[in-house]
Amino acid sequence: MLSLTLPGPVGSLEALLRLPPNPAGAAVVAHPHSLFGGTMHTKVVHRTAKFLAERFHLASLRFNFRGVGASEGIYDEGRGETDDLVSAVRFVRERYPAGPLALAGFSFGSLCAARAALVVEPTVLLLIGVPSDRWAEEEAKALEGRNVVWVQGGADQFGPGQIALDTAARHGFRAAVVPGADHFFTGRLDAFEKTAVGLLVEAGLARPRIHA
Repeated sequence: MLSLTLPGPVGSLEALLRLPPNPAGAAVVAHPHSLFGGTMHTKVVHRTAKFLAERFHLASLRFNFRGVGASEGIYDEGRGETDDLVSAVRFVRERYPAGPLALAGFSFGSLCAARAALVVEPTVLLLIGVPSDRWAEEEAKALEGRNVVWVQGGADQFGPGQIALDTAARHGFRAAVVPGADHFFTGRLDAFEKTAVGLLVEAGLARPRIHA
């Protein structure tokens, strides 16, 4: 695990990079809402970066949006945070240009990831706990034809599981619901990981072969 400072659009961004042996590609994970306690240390963000590194052998970066932790700047209602995310992707991709690029976001971070995906063109986009009441239909439509996977808690108070499944079906995304899970997958992080890994494998994000 490396502690890093990244150049961002309005100042430096605090980050952590989890490096597997011989990275096969890169990944970036975006955190929940800055004004409601979201940071790169949020459990779902930490778990996602961990399995992307350990199970898919990707150099996995998570970082604090502007105004969070040691990151410079102030909250910008998602616009500037999306720019932060694009900068973070470009930073890690310059260092690990080969292989797949996975872009992931949780909650508010999923909205930023969906917008950033239109710029950075990831191999796969992983949406987690999308607050569906804040995601416009035209933004979901803009992702049609892209490799999108979506994991939602069945009892997510910001986007019920059935709404996620219905929206995903309309736009051709792979999606699954973790039964009974709330927005933060409290007590169900293992089930979240199993579901996300399964969808990512279905989406073609291959796990590297382990040689004896």
